[in-house]
Amino acid sequence: MSLFDYDYEKLLDFYSNLGIKKSSVVYITGNFGRFGRYAKNDKESILRDHFQAIFSLLGDKGTIVVPTHSWSLCNTDNVFDINETISETGPFSEYIRNKEGSVRQLHPFSSSTAFGYKAREICSDNSRHVYGYHSPFQRMLDNDAFFLSVGQKIQTTISLVHHIEFLMGVPYRYSKEFIHPCKIGKSIENLPFYIFALRKDCDIRRDRNRKFLIDFESKYNLLSAKLGRSFGESLRMKDFLESATNLLKKDIYNWLEEEPKNKPFRN
Repeated sequence: MSLFDYDYEKLLDFYSNLGIKKSSVVYITGNFGRFGRYAKNDKESILRDHFQAIFSLLGDKGTIVVPTHSWSLCNTDNVFDINETISETGPFSEYIRNKEGSVRQLHPFSSSTAFGYKAREICSDNSRHVYGYHSPFQRMLDNDAFFLSVGQKIQTTISLVHHIEFLMGVPYRYSKEFIHPCKIGKSIENLPFYIFALRKDCDIRRDRNRKFLIDFESKYNLLSAKLGRSFGESLRMKDFLESATNLLKKDIYNWLEEEPKNKPFRN
């Protein structure tokens, strides 16, 4: 029996089966530690080989995007430095953030970072909001990107749903403004940023994307592949947008278990 659960060749098959192809844009999130033992038993080799396997499929005109959130800065005076503030979204996102040529969105709490051919197009000159037009999510949709979840069901990681809620104007969320210090060049500037927050004055019960994924899988392809002790799932972001917006068009509360009884936003 082998002493390891996967090797580089299995990595290539894994990402190929999840739809990564030449010149595409792919957003990757999840838990890279769930695959078990790798043939090279050191963290740097694991991260490097995942990256190399992905880009061997993407080619020179491909792009990878990862979440590089730093939520611990929220409601603090700690300066956000686009070049130095670490990602709190796992070691692979930090690996991508640190690569020479990576481009990070200017948002102190919920940034994305891109690397590759369309990195600057996706993660620079963005709006100050996490979602909506000129956000990385909208620009990924414009580039027909794939959303890939490793080591976790995509139902638990599909943050694209909040961009869709923003576009559809769900009433149980609102745009919350924060003024936060950011390092811009050599100076510190206090700048406004926005997140799409849940209203605390509603009786909200989350559905955890269950209805969204049931509807999606009835109409579109959810790709799945095994690797070592775990798995990955992926979907085309435009397909999920189409499915989810149609659900919300029929019932704006579809992200919730049930329509809230308390609706202070009517006042």
